[in-house]
Amino acid sequence: MNFPTYFRALSHFGRFRVSGADAATLLHHLTTNNIKKLQDRQGCDAILISNKARVLDWLSIWREGAEYSVLTSPNRRALFAPHAQKFVLYRQEVKFSDETENGALFGLFGDAARGVLAAWNAEQVLDERLNSVLEMDIQGVVIKLSRTRRLPGSGVLLQSDNREGLQQLVADSGVALCDDATYNALRIEAGIPVAGLELTEDINPWEANLDFAISLDKGCYNGQEIVARLNTYQKIKQRLMGLRLENALENGPRVALKSEARDAGVLTSSSYSPRLGAIGLGFIRTDFQEEGRALQVGSTPTQKAEAAKLPFE
Repeated sequence: MNFPTYFRALSHFGRFRVSGADAATLLHHLTTNNIKKLQDRQGCDAILISNKARVLDWLSIWREGAEYSVLTSPNRRALFAPHAQKFVLYRQEVKFSDETENGALFGLFGDAARGVLAAWNAEQVLDERLNSVLEMDIQGVVIKLSRTRRLPGSGVLLQSDNREGLQQLVADSGVALCDDATYNALRIEAGIPVAGLELTEDINPWEANLDFAISLDKGCYNGQEIVARLNTYQKIKQRLMGLRLENALENGPRVALKSEARDAGVLTSSSYSPRLGAIGLGFIRTDFQEEGRALQVGSTPTQKAEAAKLPFE
């Protein structure tokens, strides 16, 4: 798949520092991935779930010495610390610091991203382990770079405490900033779910194709038994898939998908892609997941859709 190259402003994403002797223990207990296994400057994707294994948020977590940096979805920033605080046991030492207003965060993605990084002598980040942190001084601006799954087209996160300096580097690069409509189309093409649309407490991590953020051998954690049972007994009743639509719809409440009057799933988001036309994401039940399966969107007989594999081709 070919992706145009953009910077995406991400400073509105929640950024937290979690410290204290029991920080790793707490984050390990709250999420689906193996936080205790992380070495210094390593990171991972992890799903914050409820005790019923329902998705609260998709987190990125990095270890920095004895502390941890946590990236939350923008609309889950207010949820993270209060939720985590509920699980801090008596005498445990854990501190939360909301760093969202400090510094700046950008994402760089697309086929020409390597060239942009090469101009900064920073292309080696593309050869680093996924989610590992590479700290560099780029034209006098100290930046932490990390490859990520959160962006279309093998993206890189760039974070700096020097807000103005990073903003100037981005502006001087000649690469356009990605607006909301364009980004929504590209992330749907790539099959990237977001909190509030695809990622809600109505679904579990397996259904959202978040397998990469789940460790099956990390031991006990909040919601672990249900996550393991769903996998062991193949109880996944629906999956996040692409949808080729006749017409793009406004993003809003979920819209039911039908097949010959049978419930087939829900449409969660849609957009117009210059490359593919009207497309969307949705959760489709097992019986209706074959590629090209014709589906009806909502109660309008003329609004049709076809199931598609992700990422779109």
